[in-house]
Amino acid sequence: MLALLLLLVVAGCSQQVGGTASAPENAGSSRSAEPSAEPTSQEPSSTPASSSIDVSQLPGTWRGSYFCAQGETGLELEVSPAEGDTVPAVFSFFPVEGGPPTPSGSFKVNGVEENGQFVFRQDAWIEQPEGFVMVDLGVASVENGTMTGRVGGPGCDAFSLTKEN
Repeated sequence: MLALLLLLVVAGCSQQVGGTASAPENAGSSRSAEPSAEPTSQEPSSTPASSSIDVSQLPGTWRGSYFCAQGETGLELEVSPAEGDTVPAVFSFFPVEGGPPTPSGSFKVNGVEENGQFVFRQDAWIEQPEGFVMVDLGVASVENGTMTGRVGGPGCDAFSLTKEN
C-alpha cells in the first residue's frame, strides 16, 4: 500500500499542475504558465484519514507561509462562509521578509471534503505571475486559531497559518 501511495505521489510530481502559487522546479528554463483545466492529481499527504475540520471555524483571514520550490512564501487565505458543501476562499501569495524575491499573485480555491480529507482545491486565477501554477492545500488541523497542512504541488511542503479575525 505504501509503495502504491509513493508511486502515485512521485507520478503526480511529474505532471503539470493547473493553477498557481509555486514556481516551477525548472524556473531557469522555459516558463510556460498555461494553467491546465485539470486539477492537480497530487493529493496533499498530511491530511487526516477522516476529516475532523469544523468548517464553521474557517471563515476569516488566515496569514502565514508555505514552502515550495521557490522557497518560503507568504500566504493569506481569505475564507468565506460555506456555500452548501463548498467553502470558497482566495489564496494570495507574496514574498516574506528574508525570503526569496517572490512575485505576488492570487487565485480562487474551493474547500471541500474528499475521501475524509478537507482540501482547498484550486479554481481560477485572479492574478497570475509568469511561471507560476496553482496549488491545493490539504488541511491537517485547525486548532486554537492555527491551520496547518501540506501544499499539493510540485516541490511543495508544509504550510502554517494563523487566524487574524
